[in-house]
Amino acid sequence: MSDREHHVNQSLHALDEAHRLGRLTREEYRSRRRHLLGALRDSHVVTARNAIVRPVAPQQETAPAASNDVLVGMLAPRRAMWKWMMILVVIGIVLCAGLWYWIARPT
Repeated sequence: MSDREHHVNQSLHALDEAHRLGRLTREEYRSRRRHLLGALRDSHVVTARNAIVRPVAPQQETAPAASNDVLVGMLAPRRAMWKWMMILVVIGIVLCAGLWYWIARPT
């Protein structure tokens, strides 16, 4: 874990503790959490795979929306990986059933 991630993690724990103790409202907690996670995401904009692509300028949020949630953006690659894993499992089952049929068929 990098120093930046460690700092954001500590800030999230402090924010969670403040919300749990009732020092923050739900909306203030969500806004601060979104800001912390957004800052972490923005610090990792350039990667080796898309180093040629220009970074997109951040847009002003008019109102919090479920589609703009930082967590959705962070979890999207896992959903795609889950889909491909299920496809591979189904293909494996079909191949095993075909092999079993080929071996068990009457000669």
